[in-house]
Amino acid sequence: MVEHFKIFKVCLLAGKNVGKKTLEEISQKVPDHETGLTLGVEWFYKDVLVNGNITTKVQLWTNSNNETFQPLWKFYIRGSNGIILMYDITYANSLNVISEWYQRVKNQLDYEVPVLLVGNKLDLEENREVSKEQIKKFKTDNKISSSIEISLKTGENVDAMLRKVIGIIDSV
Repeated sequence: MVEHFKIFKVCLLAGKNVGKKTLEEISQKVPDHETGLTLGVEWFYKDVLVNGNITTKVQLWTNSNNETFQPLWKFYIRGSNGIILMYDITYANSLNVISEWYQRVKNQLDYEVPVLLVGNKLDLEENREVSKEQIKKFKTDNKISSSIEISLKTGENVDAMLRKVIGIIDSV
């Protein structure tokens, strides 16, 4: 018997074209459609089976890339159990974007939040612009201990990413 055990609020910070909408579509099993823009803040659920019989519901909140909505971030992150910082392995500047946003978010929080660094577009490894050395430096500079690379297009490591974020939240 599968039982619901926990619900975690996880904020997903990612730049343009990194994969937020694709993750939403995968989570909600929405058929392919034209990708739209996130307006302000959006959220959706993804159920993750942990330990074979316990379902953890991960509530993923996504940010808008529009500067107009930045004042909403303090409300968006309030009560978060964890943060996923997602970058595009094929676009070097995507690490800079999430670094800037992460600093802003940290300044809004009055408590420590576990963070998972996620590189998307692993299916485009041949177009990689973000090196393993850059990732290691980013993790060290931002005191992030956990990371994973995924492909939202193929589904590779997506469930592992969610289990990993649950694991780091549970370990705090």
